[in-house]
Amino acid sequence: MKLLAKPSAWYRFLMAHIHYLIGVVHRYVGNSYGSRWEYEAAVEAFNRAVEWKPDFAQVYLDRGILYWRELDHPRKAIHDLTLAMNLDPNLHEAQFNRAIAHQQLREYAEAIADFQAYLAVGTHPYWREHAESMIRELSEWVLDTKPVS
Repeated sequence: MKLLAKPSAWYRFLMAHIHYLIGVVHRYVGNSYGSRWEYEAAVEAFNRAVEWKPDFAQVYLDRGILYWRELDHPRKAIHDLTLAMNLDPNLHEAQFNRAIAHQQLREYAEAIADFQAYLAVGTHPYWREHAESMIRELSEWVLDTKPVS
């Protein structure tokens, strides 16, 4: 009975990874069929994964991407992606995706800062090129939206 009251570390690890993989499958099916229900099921599975292992950075990254890309919840995405970055500073993809979520909210200065931070550490050539392009484009938008004094 004592095991049920406080599961061991390996059991929590296992349960977190099982729920994470269930979430990945739901996201995959959602992407394959464009099913919002599958995306929401993925979020629920990811929620269960972090209940078992609150420091599971990859879950926060994947749920954050799901929030901004498939579910149109960029504010939730920013929260999750920030958690992922705090838990694992080597998840450079979180910085890049947080920039996109800021962009969706028209928080262009924050998006530019995140893209620049990604360029300082990110190594993937395609995403580096995209970040550079977005910095140029967003910089123009920031200049266009500043009030003339």
